[in-house]
Amino acid sequence: MENKEKSTCLCGASEYMVLACSGACDLGQITDLVARKLKDNGIRKMNCLAVVGAGIEKSIEDFKKKNILMLGGCTIDCGKQILDKAGFRDYKYLRITDLGYKKNQTPVTEKVIQKVYETAEIIY
Repeated sequence: MENKEKSTCLCGASEYMVLACSGACDLGQITDLVARKLKDNGIRKMNCLAVVGAGIEKSIEDFKKKNILMLGGCTIDCGKQILDKAGFRDYKYLRITDLGYKKNQTPVTEKVIQKVYETAEIIY
């Protein structure tokens, strides 16, 4: 079956962007939900870290011109490593284990999401 959809990304792009590790553990889920909440509240546009990991040069060069907040879940820093390997140097980084949360021990609750959100929303 041929894909007749446009080959453009439907994610948001603006001066202020957020990327999330969106990993498989509880902290990845929290980073994803916080990024979506930043988007929904008009604080930052959310975009796909996968675009950077896939090496989509046009998007990478555009992203490098933006004010980026990278939300990482744990000390493995997958998202940060992806950005660094793609040549990003000027971005903000929030690792939520630095806020006291523990991988595979943090319930994904509205209270936790709100606490992380409150930290992330003021980073410019």
